[in-house]
Amino acid sequence: MLNVNDDVVTLIRWVKPEGSFVHKGEPIAVLETTKATFELESEHAGYLRAFVAEGITVGVGEFLGAICETADEQPQRPTAPAVAVAVSSGLPRKVTKKAEIAARKAGLDLGKLALEIPGEGAITESEIQAYLTHSGARKSAGSSADVRDVVDDVYPANRQQRLLLIGGGLGAVQLLDSLSRVENQRATVIVDDNPELHGKTLMGVPVLGGLADIEAMFAQKLFDAAVVSVGSNIGFRQRMFEKLTQLHIPMGNVIDPSARVQRNAVLGTGNVILAYCHIGSCAVIGNGNLLSSFVDIEHHCSLGDFCTFGPGVMMSALVKIGNGVKFGTGVFIEPKITIGSNSIIGSGVILVGNIPDNSIVKTAMNYTVRSRS
Repeated sequence: MLNVNDDVVTLIRWVKPEGSFVHKGEPIAVLETTKATFELESEHAGYLRAFVAEGITVGVGEFLGAICETADEQPQRPTAPAVAVAVSSGLPRKVTKKAEIAARKAGLDLGKLALEIPGEGAITESEIQAYLTHSGARKSAGSSADVRDVVDDVYPANRQQRLLLIGGGLGAVQLLDSLSRVENQRATVIVDDNPELHGKTLMGVPVLGGLADIEAMFAQKLFDAAVVSVGSNIGFRQRMFEKLTQLHIPMGNVIDPSARVQRNAVLGTGNVILAYCHIGSCAVIGNGNLLSSFVDIEHHCSLGDFCTFGPGVMMSALVKIGNGVKFGTGVFIEPKITIGSNSIIGSGVILVGNIPDNSIVKTAMNYTVRSRS
């Protein structure tokens, strides 16, 4: 529930396909109310099972799907009965729908609340807010040993997504520049295997270790998701993505505020989209791609995984690009062209025909340099 006057929402689309593995905090669906369109994030890691088809309108509090522990689970859609929990006296105490939504949004256990919130009758939303305020005050005073950040750890609702940047070179500077203007994300830590960077900061963000330290940093809750800042090495981007996926560490998308992502465009995870890029309507972007400034992926184009783009790559509609394709600067692509995986498209190329897998495409640079004297 985003608005107290909204009783229903419409499921616009599932961002993640049926049966796919999703991370905690990863967007899985797009919902629409009478006033806003917003992303629904998964509250747990697991395998997605959809109960509701795209375009269906449902009431607030109804079940849209399930997050399963194993890929072969096939749960049935439950009804949405009134929630009742046991209190210390042994008598059931109901929870109002608004209170239930507020509690789940804050990550609270309803059974635990029934034991810790005294009173009679249904637990109300105001009681949930009072509980959060009271417990937050206790934690901020230092009574909880697991509190590292007295704001982020105590008040997790609607906080900025905290990002780990993998790589402390020039690519990290570009990401930090974009993140300085992004409202819902910020970088909290950088890792780089160059020991000369350890203990230093980059635009105020500390470099705390190397690649081998990522898993421990995630366990210490130093970040929520990771993003690879290295753009020149496609193999490295792919290896890091696969490694973090195996460790169940979420990958984040960084999109510069000046970039424009049109309606119905679909983005995977681990993508970097820098200044003044344009993603057209109904375009599909895979995972782990890096788009330098002024890249235009037009409507109904599809892009695979782990591609990198130099500045000023312009493509027309219905272009299909495979995985691991590397583009130079100033490339123009005609409509409906297919570019095979693991290809290199050199700077200044104008593509007017299909490119097979594992190709190198270059253009003849015919110019003369001479002295003005």
